[in-house]
Amino acid sequence: MLSPLIKFKGEFMKKKILGVAFCIIAAVMLFCVFAGCSRTASGGEMGTLELNKKYIHESYVQDKDGNYSYYIFTSADEGEHHYYYAGIDSNSRIYSYTIHFRYKIVGEMAHCFFDSVEYGVDDTEKTVSSDWTRSLGADTDFLMSTSGTYYFNEDYLKEIPNFGADDANT
Repeated sequence: MLSPLIKFKGEFMKKKILGVAFCIIAAVMLFCVFAGCSRTASGGEMGTLELNKKYIHESYVQDKDGNYSYYIFTSADEGEHHYYYAGIDSNSRIYSYTIHFRYKIVGEMAHCFFDSVEYGVDDTEKTVSSDWTRSLGADTDFLMSTSGTYYFNEDYLKEIPNFGADDANT
């Protein structure tokens, strides 16, 4: 009479242990799925930025000469901000530099912090400070600075080919 009861308890414990093991495996699998969904197609962290793609300043989307301002995120925590401006006043100032930065994403914002700077050969001002920071609303298609300036992903611009075209009023 004692033997069937012990057998029943043993089977019950086996099922309970298997159930707990199954729950743990399921939780680990869900974690891996969600972690995988937080990466971009090019391997970037968070799914809100596209790695190794230029985010081009809204005023320069039609320029093809390469003298424009853009951000590029080169890894999950590093990036570059290239800035170019050639003044047309009597001083002929030229700002041409690339800031290398570290960044962190908090919510939907990418917060960028100065790491180093490389000045272009034509830069006349050398004005970048080591306390340079930027906070950008981040999306795979565009960035928006806190001042309201947009930077468009070079691939997204192919989807809106008339953006920035000169003939909008014709």
